[in-house]
This record gives sequence, structure tokens and C-alpha cells, in this order.
Amino acid sequence: MKAGMLSIESGHPNRWVWFFGAFALLGFFLLGLNHSLLFDVDEGAFTEATREMLVSQDWGHTTLNGLDRFDKPIGVYWLQAISVSIFGLNDFAFRLPSALSAWLASLALAKFSEREWGGRAAVMAAVVSATSLGPWAMARTATADALLGLFLVLIFLDLWRSLENRDHWAGRRVALWVGLGFLVKGPVALVLPVGTLLIYWFFAPFYRLEINRLITDSRAWLVFLCVALPWYIYAYLRHGQLFIDGFLLKHNIERFMGSMEGHSGHWAYFLIALPLLWLPWTVLWFKALLDFKLNWQNSFLKYCWIWFLFVFVFFTLANTKLPHYLLYAGPAMCLIIVNASLHAKRGTWTLTWLLAILGLSVLILSPSYLQSHLELVVDPFYKALLADSPKSEMKVWLFALPLIFYVAPAIAYLLRLTNLVHVQVTPSFSFLILALYQSIVLSLLTLPWWSQTLQSPVHELAMIFKDDKRTVVQWGVHMPSFASYRQQESPRREPLPGELALVKNTQPYWPADWQVLETRGPLAIVMFPERAKP
Repeated sequence: MKAGMLSIESGHPNRWVWFFGAFALLGFFLLGLNHSLLFDVDEGAFTEATREMLVSQDWGHTTLNGLDRFDKPIGVYWLQAISVSIFGLNDFAFRLPSALSAWLASLALAKFSEREWGGRAAVMAAVVSATSLGPWAMARTATADALLGLFLVLIFLDLWRSLENRDHWAGRRVALWVGLGFLVKGPVALVLPVGTLLIYWFFAPFYRLEINRLITDSRAWLVFLCVALPWYIYAYLRHGQLFIDGFLLKHNIERFMGSMEGHSGHWAYFLIALPLLWLPWTVLWFKALLDFKLNWQNSFLKYCWIWFLFVFVFFTLANTKLPHYLLYAGPAMCLIIVNASLHAKRGTWTLTWLLAILGLSVLILSPSYLQSHLELVVDPFYKALLADSPKSEMKVWLFALPLIFYVAPAIAYLLRLTNLVHVQVTPSFSFLILALYQSIVLSLLTLPWWSQTLQSPVHELAMIFKDDKRTVVQWGVHMPSFASYRQQESPRREPLPGELALVKNTQPYWPADWQVLETRGPLAIVMFPERAKP
């Protein structure tokens, strides 16, 4: 067995193995969901919009601090609202839809890989999808991206099934997933599969008839329109041109044509982001890149590469650049890496280990390094946050890495003892343990440390003023988690007489006669005094 991992690669896991694996994977995704505070701006904005929707009982529209919010369609807010209605207003409930979406995406990729390449590939697909740095982060973020990621996985897989097996029902399932993706994130759910299909049409003549059939399938288009269109029609009838201007023009076309909120980047932006997003599996992706010509001869791997390249080029051309845009190539990237892992030699695994340990070392040591070198931080606000941050002792977990070589045989023995699977302790199996170890450390230690460092001041101020019924505005800051934790709207504007304001106190910009009520790190709550009547 070449750098093998599991003896089930020649067969297929039984239902109990799948059940055990799915249950363990679910536990992994739920681990640490409530250990980190909400991160601003994105998590704060999504959760506050969901909270306001629940308060208003208007499930057809979202607001943020009382103002219409057209950033994203309604889908993710519905799921967050359902989760919060069951589990309460807390970090776990807000993030649960993302975690469950990532879990289902990993299972779908594992099941597909098992049918294509066997049981070993199924395990690899699940773990690669769950532990790669980018997908791991999205699974623990209360935004729409993990949910869109799930629908892109389902679109990607069913699109291939439709082409390969000439399966009409798979094609119509694609229409369903695209419609749901449209409800979660908008046109990107349609642009990516259609763009991939059109390019694949040129490079895969054998599938042209099936591609033509897919694109012209009136029933599939009917499914898509029935799922996606009703809410968009409702939003247009309710808001008219404001919806067109806010959602379609500003947050889609202008996001592509121009830079939004300072999120621009060099044309090489994603060349730098790509290897970071897929740590600790980056070396296997480079191996696949070296094998590109060989991969291109395989119709499925060609499909994977076209999906990846279309996403890469499309968002490179866009003026607004964010790292997670590259995760829309996630299903293709994951399966390219899985295929590379099946043929990796010992030398490749050695390089994979070295880069993974280097990456984990940077992630673990960077907090203490920044604490010791505050002069590297230019922004006074973030410098103050780091200066007040809890001392990082995470480096001790690097010394635990050698234990993996003892833990891996123990896990293999337990799996054999339970008769679930027969495991051989090889470089690939040990690396799976390392990948899981990295994600657990990041979930329980690193991410909570960063959340405490960046978010504890705003969280503490929100909790102090939670029962205060006076209006607290955000003045010179944009931290919507303040409103989410306080469970009261906090509009962004200058305060009026008698109102309170959340402000930065690194360089005070309020009049000297204003009272500072509370201070936490570089943030403060100040009061605009009532003016005496003449």
C-alpha cells in the first residue's frame, strides 16, 4: 500500500463506519463554537441583523441598527434565527448553521470520494475539508459563507454526476442547489457553475451534448426560479429601486467593478492567499500543480481544475478582494488535494509535515511575538488591544507535537480493536492526526485568544450597558457586535444631547466637558451632556 492509510481503500466502509465517522466529525465541527467572542465587523453585522429580524418578527427583510440591510439575501438569517430561537441568543447558536453546513459539505465530499476512489479517499476528503485553514475558519464564523460553501459542494458534485452519468435528476438537483445558493449569497451561486460549464464545453468535446442539455433544461430552470425568485420579487415589490441599488448594484456589480470598504488587492493577492487557506495541506496542492498535465488527461480532474481556475481568475479580475472568495473553489481544491494524497510518496509527505509544522508554529507563536514587538503594529487602536491582551502561553503546545507519533499508533490500535477499520500507521495517517491536532488547538486556544484580544473590550462594555435603556450610538467605530451583545440597536452616527456613544479613546475626539462613563482598553462609553435650558 503506497503511503497507505486504511485497508478499506480496496472496498467500501459499512454503514456503522459511516455513522461513527459522521458523528465524530460532527463533534469536531461543534468543538469550541462558543469559546470565541463574535468578531467584528462581519459576525457582529450578521448576528445583529438576525436579532433585529427576530425582534421585529419581519422574516422577509433585515435591518442593521434600524436601517435597511441589503448586503446579503435572506437565507442565512432564516437559519440563524431558527437556531437562536432554539438555543438562545449566544455565540454557539449564531455559528451553528455554519458548522452544520461545513459538516454536511465534508460528508458529501467524503461520500463522493469513496465512490470514486475508495474508503481511504473518503477519509482524506472529510479531513481535508474539515481541517484546511480557510474552510475551518468559515465553519466557525456566523456569516453566509459556510452555507454557500455547502451549496457549491452540492452543485459541484451533482453537476459532475449529471455530465458523467447523463442523470437528468442530478441536473435538476443542481438547479435546486443553485436556487438555494441564490437565496444565501446571490448571483455568485449561478455564475460559478455556468462559467465552469461554458469553459468545460470548449475543453471536453465528449460532454458537449450533455452540457447543452443541462443549460437548456427548462424544468431545471423552472426549479431554480421557483426556489430563488419569490423572495427577490417580494424584496423588489417592498423596496423598489432601493433594493436594486443596494443589493444588485452596490453589493454585487460595484463589488466586482470597484473596491468596497478598502478590500482591494494586487493581482497576485490570491497567489499569496491560496497556500495559506489550505494549510496544512498546501504541499499536496503544489504536488497536484506539478502533475497538472497528467491531471488534465482525466476528465473529472480536468473539471476540477477548470472550476478552480475559473474562480481564481474571476475573483482576481474583481477589484474587491477578500481571502474567503477563493474558498468558492473549495470542492475542486479539496478533491484535487485528495487525489494528490493517494499518489504521494514518502518524500512528499515529509515536505507536507515540514510546511505544516512551520505553519502551525507561526499561528501559535505570532501572538507572543506581537506582544513582544508592539512597535511592528502601526495602528494605535490595535496596538492598544495587543498591549492589554492576555499573555500567550500557546507555545507549549508545539512541544506536544512529538506525541503525535505515539498517539497515532494508539488510535490505530483502538480502531482495530473496535473492528471499525484496519489502520496502518503510515505518514499519511499520522498527518491526519496532525491536521486534526492543529484544528483543535486553533479552535480551543488560538482563536479564543484572538477573540479576547480584539473583542473583549467591546463585549465588556456591551454587557455593562445591557440594561441601560438610553441610546448608545457608535461614533467613529464600526463594531456591530456591541448591539448584538447589548441586544439593543446602536446606530452609527454622532450622539445627540443626553445620548451615550461608543468611541475609541486612543486619541479622544469628543469635547472635554463630556463625561467618560466606562473605559475598556482602547474603547470607551462617553455621554453627550444635556444642555441647560436658557
